[in-house]
Amino acid sequence: MIEVDAKNGRMISHAANSEMEDEAIGGLAFESSHLRAWRASPVSELNCGPTKARLSTALMGVAWIHLSCFLGCQALYDPAIITDFRHPLLWIVELGGVLALLRAVLGRGWMRSSHAVNLVAKLWISFLILSFNAVSLNSFTGFELGWYKPVWATLSTFLFATLAWLFSPLFFIPAVQMWLTGLLMVSLPNWCFLIYGVSWWLALTGIAARLRQRERCSMPPGAIQPSWKDDSE
Repeated sequence: MIEVDAKNGRMISHAANSEMEDEAIGGLAFESSHLRAWRASPVSELNCGPTKARLSTALMGVAWIHLSCFLGCQALYDPAIITDFRHPLLWIVELGGVLALLRAVLGRGWMRSSHAVNLVAKLWISFLILSFNAVSLNSFTGFELGWYKPVWATLSTFLFATLAWLFSPLFFIPAVQMWLTGLLMVSLPNWCFLIYGVSWWLALTGIAARLRQRERCSMPPGAIQPSWKDDSE
């Protein structure tokens, strides 16, 4: 009698464990599908958004503005000067130029054109805040070593890796590139501005070229490419 009860108990326990495992597997499958659907949502929004046809042009313009700014920073750089206020001034000018370009190319309300663009813009703003924060911390602790410059590359790696998880694994390519950029900046500290500017130029022009290629592939034969000007402006 005791043996029968023990066997029944083991059978019930085994059935309960199997049921729990099935529920866990089902929950993981549901969670995985839910994550895939959540990830597909911003991608589809970006592909169907009103700024899609002008993103490549905007990114190309931002790439050249950023490169010009950091070429200027490199030209002004002097290892004997610990603090040069012309560098922050150039960064502010660059930010103003980038915002003016994005407004001219993508339209007045480009940040609210879609949830995907809004998310990328918020990530970019967070990146800028952390970049300026690194410079401020370096200034407060002393500029004997400009460690904030390789930190920029680390923040850039995190930014592109985040975009890879949100949109496409191809963003891991510039993420790895920025990691290598940080190593190169440590090895050549007197050329950090040039290295960082060229690396971002390569990343942005590569993304712009990829977007332009997708635009051409998605257009029907004989179709006229739409103008980047917004008729409502």
